[in-house]
Amino acid sequence: MSMSLGVGDARTLEAMLRRQLAWDARAKVRVVTTPKAIGVYSTPPMGVLAFIAVPASASADELPMDDTFTLKSLVDELHVVTQDGVPFDVWHLATTSIPVTAQAMSVAHLPPADGWQLPVQAIGGDLMVGVLAATEEFTRRAEGQSQARRQQIADEIWDRTAWAGLPLRVLHGAYRLGFLGDDSSKVAAATCGQWKRLSTVRGQVFARVGHGIPSLTVVRE
Repeated sequence: MSMSLGVGDARTLEAMLRRQLAWDARAKVRVVTTPKAIGVYSTPPMGVLAFIAVPASASADELPMDDTFTLKSLVDELHVVTQDGVPFDVWHLATTSIPVTAQAMSVAHLPPADGWQLPVQAIGGDLMVGVLAATEEFTRRAEGQSQARRQQIADEIWDRTAWAGLPLRVLHGAYRLGFLGDDSSKVAAATCGQWKRLSTVRGQVFARVGHGIPSLTVVRE
């Protein structure tokens, strides 16, 4: 299966995913397609689920796809698209399986497609004050601590409830992914059962709250 993907869109997708590859070279992603778009779900090591979609076009006889691949193979293929301007070719990706677990955030569990409450809106830059303050707090408190203690501090800080009832780790994840910045772009928060969602102009970040939520992994700057 191949899809026509603009070089600019491929570059945007590659940049976000390459950042995650630096955090975890063995990461896996879930790629979903429609006749007019390609979307990627991923699990950056912050206890969240990220989603980004860009315009793409497939031939009329291509069926929509929903499959899992290694993140590295996806980044490599996107790099070829950005360098050579060739179509995005799914057959170049390395397929993989995703273990289904209740405790860890995984692309095996996707958020609901509908049933979300009416979104609460804000300006991205207004939320950055709290994110940066929490980041500074973590840096200060974690200095000189063992990895186990750093993990405890991360769990404590990023599990706090933030704007619109979102766990602070959702805002932190959006910031680290480049979805949330100190600008005037609009963002929105919504809830559906145990799922929380932050939507930005650059992508979406999800988290589950309550029973069975995953623990966080400290991400080095």
